[in-house]
Amino acid sequence: MGKWIRNVFSTDTLTLSECTDGYYLYDEVIGFNTIMRAKTEQEACIKAITDYQKNYSSLKKDYKELYTKVESFVTQFIEPDDLDQIELKF
Repeated sequence: MGKWIRNVFSTDTLTLSECTDGYYLYDEVIGFNTIMRAKTEQEACIKAITDYQKNYSSLKKDYKELYTKVESFVTQFIEPDDLDQIELKF
């Protein structure tokens, strides 16, 4: 990381900083820079949004697969007549 120049913006969980070698976006929730050495403020923000979208899509896919497996497992122990009355919640 280059030398810090200034904070562009800061929220409770995100800080965009300008450094001598580019822009860095620090995420307090995960505890590290999610974007490093972006050439512009806009590039840092767009890349962060794109990365979060990819991660969300991956998590959503994993959740659906896990939900299907759990549902399949649980329904082995339920009477067929009771299936309509049961709603699985996670």
